[in-house]
Amino acid sequence: MSRSFGRRSFLGGAGVVLGSAAISRPGLASADAADPESQRGYVDVQLLNITDLHGYLQPPAATDGGVITGAGGVKVTVGGVGYLATHLAQLRAGQRNSIFFSSGDNFSGWPFEVDIHANEPTIEVLNKLDLDFSTVGNHELDHSPSFLIDHMERGIPYPVSGRDDNFIDSTGSRFRGANFPFYSANIVWSNTGRTIVPPYNIVWVDAGSGRKLPIAFIHLTVPDTPTGSTSYQPALHSLDSTVAANDVAATLKRRGIKAIIVNIHDGGVAGNDYNSGTSPSGPIFDMAAKLSPDIAALVTGHWHCRFNMMVNDPNGVPRPVVEAGNYGQLINEINLKLDRTTGAVIRELTVSTNHAVTRDIPVDPELQDIADYWTAQGVKRAATPLAKQTADFTRTANSSGQTTMGNLAADWAFWDGQQIKGNTVDLALVAVKPATGSSPFSGDLLYAKSSAPADADGRILFGEAWKAFGYGDPVLTVTVTGAQIHTALEQQWQQQSNGTVKFAPFAVSANVTVRYDDTRAVGDRVDPADVLIDGKPLDIAANYRLAALVYTLIGADGYTAFTGFTDPKRGPNRDHESFIAYLRAHPVITPTPLDRVAPK
Repeated sequence: MSRSFGRRSFLGGAGVVLGSAAISRPGLASADAADPESQRGYVDVQLLNITDLHGYLQPPAATDGGVITGAGGVKVTVGGVGYLATHLAQLRAGQRNSIFFSSGDNFSGWPFEVDIHANEPTIEVLNKLDLDFSTVGNHELDHSPSFLIDHMERGIPYPVSGRDDNFIDSTGSRFRGANFPFYSANIVWSNTGRTIVPPYNIVWVDAGSGRKLPIAFIHLTVPDTPTGSTSYQPALHSLDSTVAANDVAATLKRRGIKAIIVNIHDGGVAGNDYNSGTSPSGPIFDMAAKLSPDIAALVTGHWHCRFNMMVNDPNGVPRPVVEAGNYGQLINEINLKLDRTTGAVIRELTVSTNHAVTRDIPVDPELQDIADYWTAQGVKRAATPLAKQTADFTRTANSSGQTTMGNLAADWAFWDGQQIKGNTVDLALVAVKPATGSSPFSGDLLYAKSSAPADADGRILFGEAWKAFGYGDPVLTVTVTGAQIHTALEQQWQQQSNGTVKFAPFAVSANVTVRYDDTRAVGDRVDPADVLIDGKPLDIAANYRLAALVYTLIGADGYTAFTGFTDPKRGPNRDHESFIAYLRAHPVITPTPLDRVAPK
């Protein structure tokens, strides 16, 4: 049963004005939207949207987003681009003006077979699905703006064709880039203030009798993208999303465009029912109360949530605010009615529906073949020899918390910082067992492979290296003081509320030794004179260039010492790709003694 939005209710706090609180299938801007007679004489436009695909080409497991909740708590099994293609074809059938777009985070691709192929499989799929355009998500900038613009959009090899990217696709061709553009109105170059890609696009729809009407899409990216853990980009800056959208909307209005949509990679939370919305919260609902009334709908992403709501604009007129989940779970459909003469959206006739990408229909064989091709390529690449080791590298710690995997990672981080032209690195730190959050270590590198022939012992395979270390974070080299380094080393021991002390050790690069006294009080266990960098004691008044994962530097894993670091430099690669590059540059690796950090 559908509910209209003739009456208005108000959320307490923040002054957010909503239409009737929880809506069911489909979302209606008014009762007239359900009346066929009220809809005659207008131009029909269908907007179809997905978000946060993240390279999930195969159907995800139930524990990884493959099951969602519908009305009444009913569980629905969803996902997989083969099914997505079939659902899209059904929705598009008979639609003269159908526009299909994404709200970002098409990649980075978290499935192994997509990630190791530079996310190119995702672009092949989206090209085949005839995606019209996408906003820039934060993960679209995990590598670099150049990777997005030059490689993913334009198909320029980056950097080594056939090894690092530019792979052979399912048709036998090299990667040629996306057939669709990316946009963002609020991610700008720090030195010029100009957007890295165009801020908006205009689609002209068929109004009949040879006439065309414009619909403009303003694109926005979650504002913490330039300083986020995986997408940290020192050359970029973010503008206020609301101000940027309203400025562009005003420009479009002056140009005479009367149908304007916001496509934003940021969202919120609004309950569990994928095609409804309850108790909404999050940045998009704060924005909805402030965004120009000239904007007819807000299509969102980033939060991996599922909702379909009508939310009042600043003038009290309902408009859709929707999010279509992630990993190909949903397709959002917004049906607009445009005035045939003016091109304005007849807001009270707007209908919005979140469609589950169910698996109870036939898969599209062509799209499924593409997904299966890349799965098979992933298996082949995982088995590719990469380097050799002379003994085991493990996460097994000694009494000082040191591991051979930790030493390897610290030496890798030191090396990674040195790959940036003109950059200086004095030392590197990697959290072996972070105080909070995720660990970059997920496996060991063992000399003997139980399933491999004897002559394979000591070989490091591509898949082993990729899966043993890294979680998609880049290394930054930053300037910090000796006092900050000292504080960080003290923060390896953290007093807990229950009176215990948590030990969260760092691995240090080979040019560093640390001696400590854990019989002393927490916060007073490391004497700066016992910290040697290239044989010289740590000078708490001096500046040092430190290489570490962004996650550590921004305090996400429980060490706050590095707040306020300056002059960040990062290379183009995340930890996965950079660790692979390190092994290529060091074809034989040997575990080092666990004596870099030890008690006095």
